[in-house]
Amino acid sequence: MKIENIKVNSYGILKEKEINLKDNLNIIYGKNESGKSTLLNYMKNIFYGISKNKNGKEISDYEKYKPWIGEEFSGKIKYRLDNGMNYEIYRDFTKKNAKLFDENLEEISNQYKIDKKDGSQFFYDQTNVDEKMYLSTIMTPQQEVVLERSTQNVLVQKIANLAGTGEDNVSFQKAMDKLNKRLVEEVGTSRTQDRPLNLIQKRMKEIETVLKTELCYTENKQNLVSNKNEILEELEKERNRNNELKKLNMLTQKNQIEEEKNELKKQLQNEKEEKVKKNYFTFGIILVLLIIINILNFQFIDNKIINYILLSLIPIELTLFAINYIKNKKLKKELQKQKNEIQKQKEISDKNLVSKIEGIQKQIEDSEQQMINYRLKLNSLEYEDKNISEKLEEIVSLKEEYENLKEQLQIVEEKNRCIQATKELLEKAYEQMKKSVTPKFTQNLSNLIQKITDGKYRKVSIHEEKGLIVELENGEYKSANLLSVGTIDQLYLSLRLAMLDEISQEKMPIILDEAFAYFDDERLKNSLLFLMEEAKEHQIILFTCTKREKQILDELNLDYHWVEI
Repeated sequence: MKIENIKVNSYGILKEKEINLKDNLNIIYGKNESGKSTLLNYMKNIFYGISKNKNGKEISDYEKYKPWIGEEFSGKIKYRLDNGMNYEIYRDFTKKNAKLFDENLEEISNQYKIDKKDGSQFFYDQTNVDEKMYLSTIMTPQQEVVLERSTQNVLVQKIANLAGTGEDNVSFQKAMDKLNKRLVEEVGTSRTQDRPLNLIQKRMKEIETVLKTELCYTENKQNLVSNKNEILEELEKERNRNNELKKLNMLTQKNQIEEEKNELKKQLQNEKEEKVKKNYFTFGIILVLLIIINILNFQFIDNKIINYILLSLIPIELTLFAINYIKNKKLKKELQKQKNEIQKQKEISDKNLVSKIEGIQKQIEDSEQQMINYRLKLNSLEYEDKNISEKLEEIVSLKEEYENLKEQLQIVEEKNRCIQATKELLEKAYEQMKKSVTPKFTQNLSNLIQKITDGKYRKVSIHEEKGLIVELENGEYKSANLLSVGTIDQLYLSLRLAMLDEISQEKMPIILDEAFAYFDDERLKNSLLFLMEEAKEHQIILFTCTKREKQILDELNLDYHWVEI
């Protein structure tokens, strides 16, 4: 792939800028703050689109490079693939998707898939290089290499990451550590206690223990219902019995009333006796009066007719008295007999009645106590039934919770399977990388570093424990951590170049931003000579703020394309 033309309408500080490039080495020169880094960013964003997310930065690229005064936030790049096909990308950065035109200037954007998040994927479909890989290999941003000795291990790690995983910011071990961390935090293991897997399993066991009691509670519930029904039946029987006893008691009370009536009859008989007595007394008085009157009449009244009349009344009175006496005596005798009989019956009746009433009342009291006992049992059963019902309701809720926990467990287990599968795939990929890709990388890297350093370093290898190992000119092996920052910078550049032919079937451009700012003249000369060789197959675009590269290339009488911005 070769980039032929870059046209910027408005992007950051760049306005109405157009740059033509050649197929070999292109040096884009500009003083500091002239827009070199902006142009570098523009080239990346026109291929992959501009992000409105900050992604850890203070301001997003969209906000950073968007014009303030309403200029057209857009631009175009022309490029040619290795198959000879020419394309033009026009992108309005205010819109998500770019427009792609073929060499006949026909828009062919719809021939490529569109991602909902990232938009059109035409550049990835053409080159098989995504944005992350573009930044890891094709484009080397300014001051990517850390120069301080105290932090040069960061760069060595980047080199090892590139060789091991294909990206300088992805470490296999760190990736595994992150996966293990996620496994512990988001899933849990048999050794953890308070992680999702442990908490779910613990709670499920607790619920299972409670659910085992469901059958017991159900049987108890059935027994309670049966017992309640039996007691209700017994209570109803006792209530009926109590009512019958009360009725019987009422009848007995009526008998007592009858006895009182008999007592009243007895009193009437007594009154009759008193009346008889009064009759005797009356007859006696009358008789005495008649005798007195007769005596007085004979002495003081000389009237024979009256005397005879009065005298004749005495026998009549005596006769009547005798008759009445006989009659009263007979009546008295009869009344005495009745009285004795009534008294006898009353004594017997009173005795039986009292005994019967006492017996009935005792039965009523026993019946009412029995009903109280039944009600107490019912209350106890009701309380127990309420507790069992609450337990059964709790069990229903626990069943629902258990089903939810099963779903959560499935999610956690699925996450566990995914993480484990990812770890396995990563390990397999890493092993495959070590067996196939990494040796090729290290061989290419060794060839490149030998060329760049003019044979000073001949062989580079990646060791899992010791990291990056370099063979010196005298045959000694040395850890890359002990090399100079400039050498590490060369290693880093060499490894990026070694990866280019592996990431895509296209011969992708090499874009370098101030990559040699800290090289000495000799090291810069060797690097430029190496780049001239690479420029036979790869287009080189070198951004610089100095003219050292130009001076050396002119001294060597080498062909290159110079651009000032």
